[in-house]
Amino acid sequence: MELWTAAHAKTLPIALLVMIVVGIILRLTIGKKDLKIRMIPLKIVGVLLVVLEIGKQYVSFKNGYDLYHIPLHYCSLFIFAVPAMAFYTGKGCEKVRAIGAGFCGAMATLLLIYPNLIYGAGNIENFFKGYLDMHTVAFHNLVLFSFVLIAALDLHTPAGKAEQKYPIWATVVFCVISATAANILKVNYASFYECNIAPLEAIRVAVQSAAGYAVAQIFYVCIVAILTVLYTWGAYWLYRLIRKGTAIKAPAIK
Repeated sequence: MELWTAAHAKTLPIALLVMIVVGIILRLTIGKKDLKIRMIPLKIVGVLLVVLEIGKQYVSFKNGYDLYHIPLHYCSLFIFAVPAMAFYTGKGCEKVRAIGAGFCGAMATLLLIYPNLIYGAGNIENFFKGYLDMHTVAFHNLVLFSFVLIAALDLHTPAGKAEQKYPIWATVVFCVISATAANILKVNYASFYECNIAPLEAIRVAVQSAAGYAVAQIFYVCIVAILTVLYTWGAYWLYRLIRKGTAIKAPAIK
């Protein structure tokens, strides 16, 4: 249950510092431009996320395809959420941005608290040796950078408290789809099939032995879903708090 490895300690703080510096530079240069201009960096990141994912799917198909690579993980949400936040300008765009801000905040927080859960030291060490390792590290760091951009460039203006329901319901829908697929395919999408944290996995297995597989698994899935929803909800409110201190007085157009 090691939160940080030596490899993470050597790389992640430097990467975050670079992201923050870039965010500050962008804030000073385009921070008071209208939203179309401020969204450009996030659009670039959104395109990169999609390109990286396409490459991952290609490599997986080339190697016989691993069902684990189906984009049903929590991290897979960013293939859709970041580009949608960056490019969508139609009806309900602020709802889409609220969802994107909540999701990115959740991943950024988890990556900074428990990076070893997101990607391992081996992924970092093999960054230049294999596409999948490179993808894992680069993809999640780009999501972290997305959150830096959202905060630095004020890419979403939170509305009233009622807005919190959008990231909540988006997460609920994700949980239903991911949990169902995980238990049908017996693949650990978003930890809905088994727990990636060893002490908690031991508890899950012990409960299965006592209560039976079906009852224990349903209980486990419900607990993971509730925690996932609550975590995203909390991250959304963290974003609102951060936004209070970083808001830019600039024109915003939909």
